[in-house]
Amino acid sequence: MIFKNCNLLDLKTGKVKLTDIQIEGDKIEKIGKIAGEGIDLDGKIVMPGFANCYHSYERASLNSYEKIIDIKDLHAKNICAGVCFDYYDMKNVTILENIEKLSENEFLKQCMTLENKVFIKFGQNLNEMGEINAIYKKMPSEVLEEFGILDRNAVIVGGNCFEKDELELLGAYNTSFVLLPNDDARSGRRFININILNRLNIPFGLGSGEYAEVDFFAFMRVLLSFNSFVMENSSLMSEQEALLHATLIGAKILGFDGEIKEKNYANFIVLSGKTNYEDIFKGIVYGMSKQNVFMTVKNGKILQQNGVFAMEK
Repeated sequence: MIFKNCNLLDLKTGKVKLTDIQIEGDKIEKIGKIAGEGIDLDGKIVMPGFANCYHSYERASLNSYEKIIDIKDLHAKNICAGVCFDYYDMKNVTILENIEKLSENEFLKQCMTLENKVFIKFGQNLNEMGEINAIYKKMPSEVLEEFGILDRNAVIVGGNCFEKDELELLGAYNTSFVLLPNDDARSGRRFININILNRLNIPFGLGSGEYAEVDFFAFMRVLLSFNSFVMENSSLMSEQEALLHATLIGAKILGFDGEIKEKNYANFIVLSGKTNYEDIFKGIVYGMSKQNVFMTVKNGKILQQNGVFAMEK
């Protein structure tokens, strides 16, 4: 399969190159001028797909405004929104949550049986943090360290209420974060201090969380608005950085290489429409939405094109 006339965007440099992409099986065979017929993308932007680093199908269906929604519908929402790397694609992963409701023995027993990469959903409100502190008489981050969770390349889902000294401890380990802009905005929770995460080189990705709405363009705008209006510092994060966290960095947290390059798995999205911004990153983040995801290609297969799923063709 050959995609012709792609405006391939390099998220690390901002350069856009008009080129062709050839796919063999599930991988990218060649990027460059390729002879032969193919799918003409007519200069549409091709970029890495989004990484949905954490979401719950079950809770999203309960929180959906729609009357009937099942796992298949929620999976379709991810695909239409341009998600190529999904939390549910991961193998050998354990999720820990509600640890503040466990006794010390129950928590220890769970930790002793861990064999996989750990996602721990914790620290989204002060009640959780206070309950852990009351049980163990230590900072929550120290409890995670003591129970060996931080030794497992832990991924903190939420973590809104970790303070500076706790984040410094987490940063000493190979810890990552998943931010849930949609959940936080709906619940009125404060956002984690992105400035400290960046300063400590703690990587973070984005997730759609416990709601059925999936729009990573909107998620990025929420983060950037938080920097501008709450932190009063628009320089904390650029539109380019927001895109990197939503795509390549998020994919890496999930254990995938999301770059569009030869020999990599063919995972990318195609964006339609034009913007009025000279800066390509501003144009994508502020000028587009999930409605502009013209095509989603995952592991060499076109999953949807212009809202029509391959299975429906």
